[in-house]
Amino acid sequence: MPDSFNRKRPTFSQFREWFLEAVNHRAGSKVENPLVHWHSVGDEAVRKEIVDSFLDSLAVKYGFRPLCKEELHRMDCPLESVVNRIFHVFSTMFLVEHINEKMYGPREIKLH
Repeated sequence: MPDSFNRKRPTFSQFREWFLEAVNHRAGSKVENPLVHWHSVGDEAVRKEIVDSFLDSLAVKYGFRPLCKEELHRMDCPLESVVNRIFHVFSTMFLVEHINEKMYGPREIKLH
């Protein structure tokens, strides 16, 4: 059987660590506790920049950008809940990409 889908889905822990790195890079502070309230990370513009840059980084790593319908930067919840929402969408899209590649072969990635 050919190795059609050679990318491995990250664990939630890895994913959370990547998000915390994005938070620490964009917010200019050291957030280690994923249960910290999301609004305490920064103002709405900073949180939007964190989410957008993180989704863009996933597009570079995996060839697709998770499509989240919610305005994640406005969620009133712990930071980990934001990560959980993104991870859920990412995992679903990752599975669909895997199935499509098995059925139709590798697709050509078009970056805009």
